[in-house]
Amino acid sequence: MTTRMPLRGVKRFFEPKSGKTYAYHRASGTRIKAEWGTPAFAIELDQVDRAWRAKKVQDGTFGHLIDQYRAAPEFTQLKPRTRADYEKVFAYLEPLRAMPLDRLDRPFVVGLRNKAHAKHKRRFANYVVQVLSRMCKIGIGLGLLKENPVEHVEKVRKVTGEKNLNRPWTLAERDAVLAALPAPLRGPFAMMRYLGVRLGDVRGMRRDAYQDGMISFVTGKGAVDVTVPCPEPLARILDAQPAHGTHLFSSSDGSPWSEGGFHASWRRVRVKLEEKGAIKPGLTPHGLRHSVATDLRELGKTDREIADILGQKTTYAVPTYARNADMRRSNKRVIDDLYGGKKGPGGEGDGADP
Repeated sequence: MTTRMPLRGVKRFFEPKSGKTYAYHRASGTRIKAEWGTPAFAIELDQVDRAWRAKKVQDGTFGHLIDQYRAAPEFTQLKPRTRADYEKVFAYLEPLRAMPLDRLDRPFVVGLRNKAHAKHKRRFANYVVQVLSRMCKIGIGLGLLKENPVEHVEKVRKVTGEKNLNRPWTLAERDAVLAALPAPLRGPFAMMRYLGVRLGDVRGMRRDAYQDGMISFVTGKGAVDVTVPCPEPLARILDAQPAHGTHLFSSSDGSPWSEGGFHASWRRVRVKLEEKGAIKPGLTPHGLRHSVATDLRELGKTDREIADILGQKTTYAVPTYARNADMRRSNKRVIDDLYGGKKGPGGEGDGADP
């Protein structure tokens, strides 16, 4: 039986079997290794107590907010890739850990956004704003903050003329790429070309995702169940590829595609096609998702129908994916109204001589 001998600020235990006494700093639970009653014990206890008090002071700091968010399910339940992206933001914010939380106001956030933009460009700056906002929401729930200072902080807009990172592929580009791809890449690109599946989901697809003429899988982003008929051109490509033990697609060595290996193989094909003039610069695998959304919009499909094909929980992102189609359809109606009627400027019945 262990005998406990209470002492102010210290928990002391005597272990009869070993004949030893163990002491712990009460508040932190840290064991004091030096012998009880010695000067070394007093020094070590003081060091432990000082360290604990210093850490306690940190509870009101920006670093404490980061740590609390990291421990929250809103962060721990994110996908590994998303958590890794958030960690890049945390690493960027590391020098601010000792900053008192009361300095975290809207002007500070705007300044932080601007510094991130100057050093790492627009996308990272906006990601910093996004992560900060989610951290602050958790901080409010935990009583660390009274309000979210990131609210009403605008993200950095694209510069006029800045290229779309994932522009839709033209039909000619889609055909040229599929025709030039080596066999291991043809299946994954066909899946993205015909159904707009994200590359991460394509790489992770299990072998049973394609059976009985259907494509069925759960998206990595949002965990959305997707079940769609397999288009005939895609089915021909899938039926012709060798079967893999676990995954639907595999690299040339028979292993599932890694992200780095996939992009390296795709880059070799892309560069050759660009040099030949078969495709224009700027093609990305994710651009195929925009291509499918654009095609569906031009067919008159609703936001909900497009979101279901793409595996989106909400329709929020659909206008972004299909903005080009929306513009073409709108402009076509305007031009039809302007020149397609029997009467109107430049048309019959406008007063012009026969």
